[in-house]
Amino acid sequence: MQQNEVENAPVRFGTNLGMILEYFDMYKEDPDSVSEEMQLLFDSISSNEGSNTRHSDKALTPAGQDKIKGILQWLNDIRQYGHLKADVYPVYSPEIDNAPDFDFNAYGFSDADLENLPAGIVSEAIADKFDNALEAARYLEKIYTSPLSYEYTHINNTEERNWLQNTIEGLGEVELSSDKKVYLFKELVKTEGFEKYLHKNFVGAKRFSIEGVDSLVPMLDHLLGRMAEENIPHLQIGMAHRGRLNVLTHTLQKPYAMMLSEFMSTDPMKFLPEDGSLVLTNGWMGDVKYHLGGVKTRTDKGIEQTVTLANNPSHLEIVGPVVQGRTRAQQEQTDQAGKAVHDVDNSLGVIIHGDAAFPGQGVNPESMNLSNLNGYSVGGAMHIITNNRIGFTTEEWDARSTLYASDIAKGFDMPVFHVNADRPEYVLRVIDIAIQYRQKFKKDLVIDLIGYRRYGHNEMDEPMTTNPNLYNEVHEYPSIDNLYGDKLVEEGVITQEDKDSIMQAIQDELRAEHDKIDKNDTVVTEDIQTPKEIMEGQANETEEDITRDRLQKINDELLEYPEGFAPLKKLNNVLSRRKKPFEDDTALVDWAHAEALAFATINQDGTPIRFTGEDAERGTFAHRHAVLHDPETGKKHTPLHNISDAEASFELYNSPLTEMAVVAYEYGYNVENNSALTIWEAQYGDFANMAQPIFDVFVSSAHSKWGERTALTLLLPHAQEGQGPEHSSARLERYLQLCAENNMTVVNLSSSANYFHLLRRQAKYLNTEKMRPLVVMSPKSLLRNTTASQPVSEFVQGRFHEVIVPEYKKSKVKTAVIASGKVAVDLLEAQAKAETPNDEVMIIRLEQLYPFPAEAIKEVLDDITNLKEVRFVQEEPQNQGSYHFALPYLLDIVPKKAELNYIGRKPSASTSEGNGGSYKLVQQNIIEKALK
Repeated sequence: MQQNEVENAPVRFGTNLGMILEYFDMYKEDPDSVSEEMQLLFDSISSNEGSNTRHSDKALTPAGQDKIKGILQWLNDIRQYGHLKADVYPVYSPEIDNAPDFDFNAYGFSDADLENLPAGIVSEAIADKFDNALEAARYLEKIYTSPLSYEYTHINNTEERNWLQNTIEGLGEVELSSDKKVYLFKELVKTEGFEKYLHKNFVGAKRFSIEGVDSLVPMLDHLLGRMAEENIPHLQIGMAHRGRLNVLTHTLQKPYAMMLSEFMSTDPMKFLPEDGSLVLTNGWMGDVKYHLGGVKTRTDKGIEQTVTLANNPSHLEIVGPVVQGRTRAQQEQTDQAGKAVHDVDNSLGVIIHGDAAFPGQGVNPESMNLSNLNGYSVGGAMHIITNNRIGFTTEEWDARSTLYASDIAKGFDMPVFHVNADRPEYVLRVIDIAIQYRQKFKKDLVIDLIGYRRYGHNEMDEPMTTNPNLYNEVHEYPSIDNLYGDKLVEEGVITQEDKDSIMQAIQDELRAEHDKIDKNDTVVTEDIQTPKEIMEGQANETEEDITRDRLQKINDELLEYPEGFAPLKKLNNVLSRRKKPFEDDTALVDWAHAEALAFATINQDGTPIRFTGEDAERGTFAHRHAVLHDPETGKKHTPLHNISDAEASFELYNSPLTEMAVVAYEYGYNVENNSALTIWEAQYGDFANMAQPIFDVFVSSAHSKWGERTALTLLLPHAQEGQGPEHSSARLERYLQLCAENNMTVVNLSSSANYFHLLRRQAKYLNTEKMRPLVVMSPKSLLRNTTASQPVSEFVQGRFHEVIVPEYKKSKVKTAVIASGKVAVDLLEAQAKAETPNDEVMIIRLEQLYPFPAEAIKEVLDDITNLKEVRFVQEEPQNQGSYHFALPYLLDIVPKKAELNYIGRKPSASTSEGNGGSYKLVQQNIIEKALK
C-alpha cells in the first residue's frame, strides 16, 4: 500500500479504509481481482476526476482518494454517530456539542459521486433494494437518525458488529399493518387510561405513574409474542416503582378491581382470578402497592408463558441481580448428579432501570459484570432504561458525567438502542432486533426508552419549583394515547369517533370495576399478628440415622480421581489425611472435611447445592479444595461430582470480587428455587458489608413484607486473630439486630460435627414453612483446630446442638461461662492446659445465637445447685458482637442467686487492636478473667 495513503487515513476508519485502499492496489494490478462493485467505485471516482484511462493504467488522483476516504468517513460516521442526530427525544431535546451534520459536501463528495455507484457500496444488506448508492445513503441516514438509533460500533466482536449492521440496515423502514396499529393503540389507551383514572379518582395518591414512557407496556406485550415465537416460556421482570402498577395491571393482568381496592385499603384478594393463573404473595406486615410483584400464567401468545414481576424495595436498582438469579434458577435442571443442566432459552430476564439510577447505582456495573461469567450468565438479559430525563429533581447534567444514561453499558461490550418512547411503532421494532440479538449471541443488551415524566417524582410533587424548563414543555405536550390516536386518524386507519370510543371504553371499564368494591370493607388494623407457624421456628428433632459405612464410602469416593488426573502432590498429601478418621478413632474430621461429607449426603438425599463465593473453590484459607487442578494438564476435577447415589446437582463457582450483586443474585436464585441449598461465602466476613442492603431489605424481611421465602446460607469468616481491625469481624451484631419473628438463624460454631449437622438441618427444611436464611460466623483459625475438629462418631447418629454443654457436677460448679465460636475454643484449650482441673468453672458453648436458646441455657443454669456467677464472654468489643443482643435473654434466665457479668473487650469504635502483640495480651487477659 502506498505510504501516503496510510498516512492520510483517519484513525477511526480502522480496517475499513485499509481494506478499501488495499482493494485499490489490487485493482490497479488487475481490475478483475476485485468485485464488480469495487471496480465500479474506482471507475466512477476516477471518471468524475476527468481521467480518460481505463483500469490498470489508471491511478486515482489525490482528489479521487479524498472522495473515497470521504465516502468511507461518512459511512463510518453515520453508523457510529448517527444517534447524535436521531429523533429520540419526545420533549426537551438536549444540545449535543460537536454532532456531525452528515452533509456530503462536508465530507468532500457530492450526490453525483454516489448516483453512479451501486447501493451495495453503501451496505450489502440493501444492495438489491435501491437503484444506486445515493438512494441507499439517504436511506441509511434516515435509519440511523430515526426515532430508533443505535450504538454498536464499540463492540469488540466483528461478527456481532456485522450482524447488527446488516440487521439494522436490512430490516427496512418501520411498517405495521392496520390491525396491528389498532391493537397497539388500544394497548396505549389501556396504559394511559388507567393512569388518568387513578389521577382523577385518587388525587394525590402516590403511584409513580408510567406516563411519559407508556410504551413500555406494549413493548413487554410485544416481547412476550416474540418470546413465544422462540419458544421461551418464562419471563422474569425486575423494576423499581415507576410504571410498576401499570405493568402489574396489564402485563401480569392483575384485575383492575384488585388494584383499585389497594388504593381504597380494602381487601384486594376478593377479586383474585379463581382460575389460579395469577399468584400473589403477601407477608403479614405487608408493603406499599408499588413494591409488590406476582406471577401470571398467560396463554394468549400461542404457548403457555409465566410472567414474574419480582418484589422490590425502595433500593432502586438492587432488584436487577435478584432477577438474574431467579432467571438462572428457572433455566437450570438440578435433579441429577454433577453440574446442573443449563438451558438459557427456558427463561428471559428483563431488568427495567431508571435513567438516573442506571449510571448512579454501583450494583448495575456489578450486575453487568456477571453477564458473561460461567456461574452467572443467563444467556443474555435485556436492560430497559425507562428514561424520564430526570432523577427526583436532578437534571441529567447534574446526575451523570456521560451523554447518555446507558453509557456505562458500553464498557461491557453491550449494544445500546435508543428509542423515542412516543414513537411506539419504533418501540416494537427495537424488541424485534433485541430478541434476535439475544437469541443469536446470548448476551446482554440495553434499550434506552427515552421519554419524560408527566408529573413530579410522585403525584404529590410540584416539579415546576425545581425543573421549570422541562415542565413548561411537558405541560404543553399531549399524552401518547392522543398523540398516536391522532396519527392513526390522520392516516385513515381509524376515525375520530373510533378513537374517542376506544378511549372512553377504558374509563367505563375502570368505573365498572371500581363500583364493585365496598369502600367500607377496609383491612386497616393495628393488630398485626405473626403467623403461628412462623413463631414455631425450627424444632430440634431426633438424631439422624447416618451410618459410618455411608460416610466411609463417601469419603473413599471423594479421594478417587479420574484416570490420568493427579492433583498437586503437596495437596494430595493433605487430602489423603482425610482417610485417617475412618481408620483411627482418635483421628479427627476438620471443618472442610465435615463440609464435604455434609454436601455429599445432602446430594444423596436429593437436594441440589449451589455454592458461590470469592475463591470458594479452594477456600480463602486454603482449606476446602472442592475443585482440584492437575498441575501438568490444567484439567479440573470436582470430587463431589463423584458421589454414588447422588440424586441432585452440585455447583461451585468462584464469584467475582463483588458482594452486593452476587449476594442479590444468590438470593434471587434461592427464591426461585426453594429446593436448592444456596450458599454464598465471603472472602472475609466484613466483605459482606458491601451487600448490607440485601440483608436489610431482602434476606431479613422479605417473608414478612411480601411472603417471599428464602433459605439463603451465608458463610462469613469471623473472629479475632490478631490481624488488625479489618477482617476481624463479620459484624455479627448487625445480623442479630435484624433478627425477630424467627426470621433467620444466626450461629457462631465451635464444632465441625455441629457444622455438619447444621448444614443437613438447613437442607432438610428447604421448601417448607420452616425454611429460614442461615448466617454462619464461619471460622478461620478453627478450620484446622483440633479442639473444633471431631471424631467420626460425632457425625453418626447425631443432630445439631444449639448449645453444647460438657459433663458437669451440679454441686461443684459455681461459675458458668457462656461463649461462642473461637473464644469458646480458646477457653476450652486454656482450661485443658491448666495444671489442675477446676470443676467450679463450666464452659457453655452458645452455638446458635438466634433464635436464642434461652430455655436450653436456663435448664442448665437452674440445674446447678451452687451457681454464684454467670459470665458472658466474647472477644468482640462490648458494643459489638452478641453481648447486647443476648443480655435481655440472660437477664430473664439467670437465677436470682447468681451474678451476671460481661467479660471481653471494652467498647470500641474499631473492631480490634491494630497491633498483633497487643491482641495477644488483651485476649489472654480475657481468657484469664473468664476462667478465674
